[in-house]
Amino acid sequence: MATAVRAGSVVGALSCQKDSYLQTLETEVLSCEQYIRPEAHGKSKSKKSHDPSKIQGGTNPASNQKWMIEFADSVLFPEGGGQHTDHGSITPLGADMVNPIPIENIQRHGLRCIHLSPTPLKVGTTVRQTVDYPRRWDLMQQHTGQHLLSAIMDGMELPTLGWSMGQPGEMNYVELPRKPTDEEISLIQLKCNATIRENLPVTVETPKDKVSSSLPLDYDAAEGVVRFIKIGNLDYNACCGTHLKQTSHIGVILLHHTQSIRGTNSRLFFTAGDRALKLATESINGLRNIGVSLSTSAAPEDIADKIKILNEQVSEGRKKEKRMVVELAKYEAREIKETLQRSSGAFLHRPEDDVDFINRVLIEVADTLDQGGVIVLCTGDVKSSGMVVIQGREDLVTGLSAQVRDVVKTAKGGGKGRKWQGKVTEWEKGEVEALENAVREL
Repeated sequence: MATAVRAGSVVGALSCQKDSYLQTLETEVLSCEQYIRPEAHGKSKSKKSHDPSKIQGGTNPASNQKWMIEFADSVLFPEGGGQHTDHGSITPLGADMVNPIPIENIQRHGLRCIHLSPTPLKVGTTVRQTVDYPRRWDLMQQHTGQHLLSAIMDGMELPTLGWSMGQPGEMNYVELPRKPTDEEISLIQLKCNATIRENLPVTVETPKDKVSSSLPLDYDAAEGVVRFIKIGNLDYNACCGTHLKQTSHIGVILLHHTQSIRGTNSRLFFTAGDRALKLATESINGLRNIGVSLSTSAAPEDIADKIKILNEQVSEGRKKEKRMVVELAKYEAREIKETLQRSSGAFLHRPEDDVDFINRVLIEVADTLDQGGVIVLCTGDVKSSGMVVIQGREDLVTGLSAQVRDVVKTAKGGGKGRKWQGKVTEWEKGEVEALENAVREL
């Protein structure tokens, strides 16, 4: 649509990075180009998608058109450094159209900060950018919290191999070379929150002579700005993200569970600030509801004890159920044996039972079937799935299996010799009765 009239602030020197507490900014449109999906130019060789509309939290992919807008500066942070893109709005000033334009996807293209917009803007238009500050604050609490957490763990020989920031409301995690012990986790959390209370300054330095191996391949360090985040004398790391100005603004760091991955590596999940407090509140309320349903208090130890008792009761119940199934199978087997003394076939329909029960019955009647005759066992009921098993004299099995395929419309199975077995996708009304009649007519 247009080309840039002058260079904008490079990523690394944006207003949102110079002052992460800034919430609004008046700036100017430098360029506005219609976004064209990469597939329109052929398939990409890279498996990683560079389509900004597909990035989580981005503009609805169903939109017909999108525009990539670059401004002279930005109070909206572009995704990077492990931090999600900001959300916010852009309001044209001194124009007929005054409705804010929602922006939920800002990306870094080399040194440029690109805003994906559902509405085009003319080059030279003055706008007011407004950041969704509650979201920004949450992301800064998680990001600065991660820097602090990793710094504390570095001093305990638990280096951070990587990290992932959860979307708002979700947990974050750091990847470690080994699983920390429960004692280490308690100590790490204690040290993190003690450091938060010390209210150490969090500052940004941009030394011209210093480079970082963590820079993206498409970021020109010579033309750009390499930023280092410093937490007192505790930590000094390259990072392009927005950060809090003091550790007390993190509020709190809560460590959660671990997850083993890739050999000895482990993920340690955590949350910080308001997100951590919200999660803790939800967890406490959840425990209270569980306690009420279990007729016990909301204390974790009481709930754990109650669940242990329930598990023991369930285990004992399953043992009793298994014994009852065995007794029932023996009873049904005796009935089948008596039936086979009077006729060539026996039929048993157990709507609620499963293959384990059928196999138990087959074991009990095996000696009788060796003397001739056939049995048909089936499970399931009308409008539900089930199974059919036929076992016994070979010629009778062959004949009945053919009738099953004729009588039961959704039955599919196979077998040879003395056994045929099939599944029924859905029994229809009258099919069980028709199958029973076929056995009685033998």
